[in-house]
Amino acid sequence: MKKFYTVIILLFMLMLQSQQVLADNIVPVNNAVSVPNIKEFAKSYKTSSENLLYLLLSALNEHNYAIEEIQFKTGSVLFKAAAKEFIASVSSKDGYNSFIKITPADNNYNFSPVLLQKLHNYIEANNKINFQKVI
Repeated sequence: MKKFYTVIILLFMLMLQSQQVLADNIVPVNNAVSVPNIKEFAKSYKTSSENLLYLLLSALNEHNYAIEEIQFKTGSVLFKAAAKEFIASVSSKDGYNSFIKITPADNNYNFSPVLLQKLHNYIEANNKINFQKVI
């Protein structure tokens, strides 16, 4: 009878050991990282494209995102936020309306949507500011 209990305990321990090995191979899901909504990538504003580009640069500077490249002629900005590169492009609809589109440079959309929300919130809050050229 004692051998029977010993064998049962050994089998139980082996089962627990195998379940632990299988559990170690499962990739944990990080709840902080999620795919942002499609509405957060492109947004329209009632301002000129030049003013929106300056607002974007101001928002990037405010949140300490690293600006890596700026192309004023095309309205594109390459920046790095949270060890991930993004491309922001500003386009004009007409003289009074323009829109901004922010996408990850590597097409990997698994990142926190807070990165984009911060930029859009800053631009919306400061949209009434008109930048002027200094001669």
